[in-house]
Amino acid sequence: MKISTKVQKISIVDKYKFSADYIENYKDFKDQIINKTVVPYQVEFQPPPASKKKICWLECPYCYGLSADDTLGDRMTKENAIKVMADIAKGGVKKVIFAGYATDPLNSPYIEDLLEIAIDNSMIFGFNTKLLKASDRLIKLLSRNDIVSGSYMSLSIDAGSNEVYNSIHDVKSSAKIYDIVLKNAIKVSKARDCGSGFDLSAAYLINIHNNKENEVKKFISDFIFSDVIRFTFPQPPKDIPQKDGVIPTPSEKSDYIERLSEIINSSSTDKTRVLLVDADKEYDIFNKPRTTPCFARFIYPTVGYDGWLYHCSQSSSPNFRQMALGDLNKESFWDLFYDYDVKNFSGYLKSCSIKMEETGCRCDRKMHLTNSKVIKNDSFKSVLEIK
Repeated sequence: MKISTKVQKISIVDKYKFSADYIENYKDFKDQIINKTVVPYQVEFQPPPASKKKICWLECPYCYGLSADDTLGDRMTKENAIKVMADIAKGGVKKVIFAGYATDPLNSPYIEDLLEIAIDNSMIFGFNTKLLKASDRLIKLLSRNDIVSGSYMSLSIDAGSNEVYNSIHDVKSSAKIYDIVLKNAIKVSKARDCGSGFDLSAAYLINIHNNKENEVKKFISDFIFSDVIRFTFPQPPKDIPQKDGVIPTPSEKSDYIERLSEIINSSSTDKTRVLLVDADKEYDIFNKPRTTPCFARFIYPTVGYDGWLYHCSQSSSPNFRQMALGDLNKESFWDLFYDYDVKNFSGYLKSCSIKMEETGCRCDRKMHLTNSKVIKNDSFKSVLEIK
């Protein structure tokens, strides 16, 4: 019998400052892993786009998904995605995050079906999206009065004008995409005000293209209806050569912070918290590839756009199948999730670490910090053979 994981009430500010703790009791977490009763804190679901030729409409130079191997053109079918989503809900998962690896969840032709399952099953949901699309059905679902507290939409914006938006996202045309995104964001904000509500936030990754004071002020002014606005910096992606300034160096970040901190820190209102966060410096994880052993697959495993179950959101494309949990087109979510060796758990973790190094996966900031906390906790000394 699985034990349903209690989802803690973690504030959106704690999430954005990377200070959230996703494990409430480390001893219980360890015992549940060993007894195969653990239920993920959340599952990330990365539904695919309709196209089998191009996985995303943008090619943002700092995107970790640009190295995704999409040569097979594998896409999870709507029928199987709905089945997997229903299995996840039935198995006791209380939270699902809709995001994308080199794509966007709102580019999926059946994202509304997945969201409806989440709401119908009283699950907390989250969106990490650029919000280039917002269908009428999506807006209607976001207006429902039975959305569970703690649900959220996190909007990745990174600009305050059409010109800068196109520059930072490497858009070759003169399309007014920023205007489209802002219009959609206002629709989403009105929808949540009509229903039971959810947290709404807007994010801005500072780099060489968008660090001017007027651009930052314009973005804050446009998105001040959000609960939280966060400024931080792009994380070095996997295997993607970068032009100077796309991923700011520590000295460049210091310069941006010095110039922009007063503007940002003075912009908070009674309704909107405006943050400037440099987690890389605070936690000394700048350009660090990974923190192992990795526990992501027990905390927030990810359903990839190709229909495979992966360790985490950063390793959810076919080039990481060596370390994947398995093929959801052939086996159930829970059969794959509980397929690990508890008799030699330390050896299992070591074998996973080797595969991770061989595939070149990279932790995101959240996983760096979560893994570090697990490794340092006394409850895990025995299973990790820490002397």
